Amino acid sequence: MSSKKESHAVSRREFLAGAAAMVGAAACATPAAAFAVEEGAIGDWARDGSAQVAAPESRGSNASAPDGTYREHNAASFPANEATPIPPRAVPDEWDLECDVVVVGAGGGGLNAAARAAELGASVICLESMATWGGNAQSAGMCGILGGYSKQEEKRFAFPSYPFDPQALTDWAMDEYHYAADPKLIFRIAEQGGPSLDWMASCGVDWRLGEVPVYVAPKRSTLDHHVLKMKDATDAMFDYGQKRGVAFKFRCPAEALVQDASGRIVGVVAREDFQREIYIHAPRGVILTAGGFCNNKALLERYIPTAAMGCASSYLVGGETGECFRMGLGVGADVSGFNSSASFDGGVDWQAEGGQWARFLYDGMTQLSRQPWLTIDRCGNRLRYMDSRVAEDGANAIYALGDLATIQMTPPGHRSYIVFDANYEDHLSGFAQEHCRKLITPDLEQIDKVPEHYRDWHHGVQDAIDADVLKRRDSLEELERDLGLAEGVLTQAVAHWNECCERGVDDFMYPMPSEWLHPIVEPPFYGCRIGGNLYGTKAGLLINDQMQVVGTDGRVIPGLYAGWHTAGGACGENSYIGDPILGSLMGDVGLAFCGGYLCGTSVIEHEFDAGRSDADRSQGGE
Repeated sequence: MSSKKESHAVSRREFLAGAAAMVGAAACATPAAAFAVEEGAIGDWARDGSAQVAAPESRGSNASAPDGTYREHNAASFPANEATPIPPRAVPDEWDLECDVVVVGAGGGGLNAAARAAELGASVICLESMATWGGNAQSAGMCGILGGYSKQEEKRFAFPSYPFDPQALTDWAMDEYHYAADPKLIFRIAEQGGPSLDWMASCGVDWRLGEVPVYVAPKRSTLDHHVLKMKDATDAMFDYGQKRGVAFKFRCPAEALVQDASGRIVGVVAREDFQREIYIHAPRGVILTAGGFCNNKALLERYIPTAAMGCASSYLVGGETGECFRMGLGVGADVSGFNSSASFDGGVDWQAEGGQWARFLYDGMTQLSRQPWLTIDRCGNRLRYMDSRVAEDGANAIYALGDLATIQMTPPGHRSYIVFDANYEDHLSGFAQEHCRKLITPDLEQIDKVPEHYRDWHHGVQDAIDADVLKRRDSLEELERDLGLAEGVLTQAVAHWNECCERGVDDFMYPMPSEWLHPIVEPPFYGCRIGGNLYGTKAGLLINDQMQVVGTDGRVIPGLYAGWHTAGGACGENSYIGDPILGSLMGDVGLAFCGGYLCGTSVIEHEFDAGRSDADRSQGGE
């Protein structure tokens, strides 16, 4: 790390000295203000600071009560539990800092928004609550299955067909979204997604560091742990932003927007070092990019009830508590994308045992839960498994991740149950699952980007056993009882499964391949309650295709912009797992990158370039 970077961010050791470490070894530092109790206590993120959480007995903790009603999540498993709008502040008598544009959030979207606006001539301050840049993009993956990107052109690839046509892509996506999305917004993503990636390359992002993590779907291809390589992109964009003069302020969360008497957003209130309240004047615009609300129980239940019920965990350990969304609500913003989210399969139900809701994606137990085990619902019915082996078509393999999430989170009770026996480890190499279902091993390339504790996947699995999240029992009857299943539900399902294994042919409507038929006979027996693994909220502030936030009166709120995932509407209404292509046309990190680029471009066009001719604009570099 260069001395220039060190001047803008405290070291991890210094940062953690004043804060408890997150249960589950988070992939990146988390604000000291997020912790209220001692290290390792249940309720680390609880707003009330309680170290004692009233968790139900495991056997009674199905996601729905016996009468079929939804059983509420444990509030202490979430770092926030507040859905009320955050009202704006009035213009102060004196400002503490001045700039043209403030960007809230230094994740993938915020870094791009700040760098792009600065590149086009704005003075920019970028606020970040964590002690470093990158946000959740540091531990997340990226797919760009669309076309229009130069590397895809080299391979003569475009979706849905070559040559690339943003209108054809928009038509395809709108059909997939059942026409619930804004076609102008979808067209904007389709049209600018590829150019945004090429722009990042021009800024210094070497996609080859990730072996081109922008997925181009050649036959028999693989993304190969692309989720561990996105930190290279965020590091490059941070460096580029600094070179362009962006002033980064870490450990400085935004608290409220500042709105003048005309209704224009002219700045933000932030809390420097979580202590001193400062007013930052940004008369040209405020860009909200600090993410959605995956870790805010109250917001999920109000705006994405399917995710609140069906998702068993979140892997966004670096925030996503919804303050930007609530600030937008406070100035009258409308909401778009109701009940839409993006999830992977295999969300492990830690919170049912009083554990943390947010977990690092590669914690070992999560990958283990995503393998092709016998899976049933609470009635004992078999549930289909979606194969992610690349085989002939990589794009379909990616679909499997989201499709299986829907299967697992929508049965009665909103939970599924996996079961296997003592020989489970012998089967893993034969499953050969791809993408982020691969198991982490110590010899993995870029293993340093995984929290040290999880560099051997066994450690995460043992953590789950110790917490009784992965239940290890000497008999199937005990396992059945302690998973909360009725007598005979599990034992009968296992008996039938074993018969299929003995014959070597699965008689289920969606059969497992014969090489995956492994009998469950050797004690101890293992079982786990799973649902969706939430990684992106798609409900957010309503924006137009210029990334301007729109109020409930249908008019643009002057001076306010939002990137995904603070903004909504990228996949319309009631999209349970955010298909197509796992959350958007670009995957979630790609969507954030693209949204930041669009925000930075639009704020210049609308707040700086009014009245300039096309010739003047082109001479200015745009």
